[in-house]
Order: sequence, then C-alpha cells, then structure tokens
Amino acid sequence: MTDLLLPIFPLGVVLFPGTLLPLHLFEPRYRQMLADVREGDRRFGIIPAIPGVAERDLPAGRMGCVAEVTEVDVMPDGRANIIVRGRERFALAAFVEHDAPYHMATGTIVPDQPGASPVALAVAADEVIANFKRVVQAVRTLNDDTDPLPDLPDDAAQVAWSVAAMIDLDLDSRYRLLAERSPAARLTQIDHVLRKAIPDLELQAAIKRSKE
Repeated sequence: MTDLLLPIFPLGVVLFPGTLLPLHLFEPRYRQMLADVREGDRRFGIIPAIPGVAERDLPAGRMGCVAEVTEVDVMPDGRANIIVRGRERFALAAFVEHDAPYHMATGTIVPDQPGASPVALAVAADEVIANFKRVVQAVRTLNDDTDPLPDLPDDAAQVAWSVAAMIDLDLDSRYRLLAERSPAARLTQIDHVLRKAIPDLELQAAIKRSKE
C-alpha cells in the first residue's frame, strides 16, 4: 500500500529529514513543478539519482525524502532559488503517467526501526555532537571564522542526519545514511567519519595557532 503521490525531482544530492537544502531551479519542467506545488501543499519528493540510470528507470525501493518549500526567490527570467526542508523519508513505489512535464510517483513512508534504548541512543548522540564540535572548532580556527557553533537537534535519532547535512560526504555515504533505518547505526556511521577527520584537522589548527 502506498502512502504518497508526489512530484518527483531526481537529483545528485541527498535531502535528509529535518534539514534544509537550497536549490536552484532553471529547467522549465521544474519551474512548472514549483508553481504547482506552491498552489498545493508545497511538497515534492527528492530522490537521489543514480549515475548512468535514466530518471524513469530509478528502481522501486529507492529512498527519497519529502521536500517542503519554505522560501522562494523567483528571478525575472523565471528561474528560482528555493529552500526546502526535509520531511518524511519514503521509498519509491512506481512512476505514474501524468499530464505534468515533470515526474510523478507513488511512494511509501519509511519509519525508523526500534532498536537501542533511549538512554543508549542519547549517549551515542552526545558523543557525535562532541566530536562534531571538535571538527567545527578546528575548521573555524583554520578559516579564522568566529561564528558560533551550529545548533543541533535534541532528538537523538535526528543528530546523524543533521551533522551529515553540514559536513563533506560523498553521495553514496549520504544515501546510506538516508536509507539506514537504525538511528544507532546512523550515529555509528557519522561518528566514524568525524573521528577519522579529527586528528589531522586539530593538528593543522594547532600548527596555525602556534604561528600566530
């Protein structure tokens, strides 16, 4: 049983639930999609594209995220810069025939699976947040950036996605995080990335401070 019928925007990016993503719309079909969703519930689906696979050939089960349009800046020539917020995660069911110039598809909402206890999850999230702060502080030292540290959510299940949206990750790693239904496993994955980056970044930051 499908839960959703959405306009679909296949993109070489991953939108995570609870995070913001800026997009530049220039193709006529997606400018039309924007006009249509603004007249409706302001939502469409973003599905990560697969290199070498045609948009309509994306397989059933491919994970995507519902995108809600929160800000729109339309240019005089019709192009638009928008900001979307990730909502529900969904699995593609099937593309459907439609009169619109953009794709429409059905999908099924994909919830997280129960697993680790709330206490264990909170401890793991705190560790990720601490390591993320170390990465950010080192990077800001290197860039002479004095802006405050970014806020992170209180919901432990959301932390890995929020951190992933702010760091440099390849598309495959981002997709694995989107598709992972265990919040604990997501935290483990992102913590590994952070821990791997910390030693070199903190060394570079220390060297820079020593020369000042």
